[in-house]
Amino acid sequence: MSFSGYHGLYCEEEYNECLSAPCQNYATCRDLINAYECVCTPQFEGRHCEIYKDPCVDIRCQNGGRCESSGLNTSCACPPGSVGEECEVDINECESNPCHHGGTCIDQSNGYTCHCSLGWVGPSCEIHLQWKPVHTEDTLTNMPRHSLYIIIGALCVAFVLMLIILIVGICRISRIEYQGSSRHAYQEFYNCRSIDSEFSNAIASIRHARYVEATV
Repeated sequence: MSFSGYHGLYCEEEYNECLSAPCQNYATCRDLINAYECVCTPQFEGRHCEIYKDPCVDIRCQNGGRCESSGLNTSCACPPGSVGEECEVDINECESNPCHHGGTCIDQSNGYTCHCSLGWVGPSCEIHLQWKPVHTEDTLTNMPRHSLYIIIGALCVAFVLMLIILIVGICRISRIEYQGSSRHAYQEFYNCRSIDSEFSNAIASIRHARYVEATV
């Protein structure tokens, strides 16, 4: 007769369950009464210490950091722009005052943005925009003298042409309204024909003057 976990004539000897080496991965086996217990190393867990326990499981790196392990040692590899054991500190790039000439610095992740004042551009507001407002009077003053004469002459010619066209139009309307009614109407018709002839002569003179001016 024997009891569970014991053997011998009088059940005086206990079975040692650790003799079968049930524990893995360098774990320590503890013999119990009709049982055993595995004391695992820190990297493993489970009844027989068969499960690898990643030390990075309980590590939470911030700001996009990545956990790296070497044995039992862990550390967070931080991305540019952050520092600290868990990458919890965001580096403020505006502390070095990178924006020049009155620009306002806006801190960003691993960088900064400069809001430049009027007249300055560039990543750090280092480029000065130079411009000069254009005024009409300055343009006319700096214009060559012969060009100014040509413009004034062209304006005068245009005014005269518009005046002649207006007179001719009025005469033709009068000719249509009063044609054949009286001698007065005939006189108006004759006057309009004279104006038409003068208009044609004026246009011919203007064209000749412009041709002579262009050849000079």
